[in-house]
Amino acid sequence: MKIAAFLSCSALFMATLASAVAPDDPNKIDTCVMPGVVAYTFDDGPGAYNDQLLAILAKKNVKATFFVLGEMIDENAAQAGALKKMLDAGHQLASHTYSHSNLDNMTDEKREQEMTSTSDLIFKHAGVRPRYMRAPEGSCAEACTKFMTSKGLVISHWNVDTNDWRFTGEDPQVATENSMKAIDDVVIAKSDPKTDSFILLQHEIHKFSVDFLADRVIDAILKKGYRFVTMEECVGEKAYLDGSVLPSASTSASVSGGATSSPTATVSGTGVPDKSKDVNSAGTAVMAGWTTTLALGAAALCMSML
Repeated sequence: MKIAAFLSCSALFMATLASAVAPDDPNKIDTCVMPGVVAYTFDDGPGAYNDQLLAILAKKNVKATFFVLGEMIDENAAQAGALKKMLDAGHQLASHTYSHSNLDNMTDEKREQEMTSTSDLIFKHAGVRPRYMRAPEGSCAEACTKFMTSKGLVISHWNVDTNDWRFTGEDPQVATENSMKAIDDVVIAKSDPKTDSFILLQHEIHKFSVDFLADRVIDAILKKGYRFVTMEECVGEKAYLDGSVLPSASTSASVSGGATSSPTATVSGTGVPDKSKDVNSAGTAVMAGWTTTLALGAAALCMSML
């Protein structure tokens, strides 16, 4: 009886350990191609506090990537004008769709509308078409992924999240402390700039997130020894597409503009970096930490059965 229980427990231990080191989906970028960097990304803008955020980033000499919504650009002229300001300041523009709706619940035709309308607006106001996109809530399953990669778009996820949106009803100082928990736990306490890198998610539409959180995040990450980069530098793929429309599925993406980066291996036919052999995946290492702890606990339990 003890032998059978031990074997079952051992099998559980091995399965848990295996899941801790499972590779990421190479089509969904959630870490950078080099260690020691953090891609600071802001979703859901351009919002009312964009000018203030740009001033903070300029003061700290930090370049960020803005995943903007077509609806926000359409909302008023000031927000549309923010696109050129961001671009001129050296930040990267990227797409967060038009309406912030779930892409997995759409047909390809509707996905095309979401991406193209936002691309058209960014091109109209800033003269570039983003190659990088982030799905609302990170929801981009198989059909969505196939569609985005067929368009030559880079699906941008993250491996550390401030969760600032969760704390908007709290006192600004309390909300800031709560939003810093993931930074403190994942980046400051458990990472090493010599081996790790991060794509950090925050939102520019929450007042406390701009008033208090941005400064705290920047100072903590710089003190830890990381360097801030755009998604283009983080991933090593060009930031913008050429042309007046998104490329068809049968056409390879043509890219231009942005800082120069060393080329990386790509998944055939997609233009998206192939990270399936990336042995320096900080996202996998950090996110797997809790699973490894469970595995060690399972191993101890198995030994107690002998």
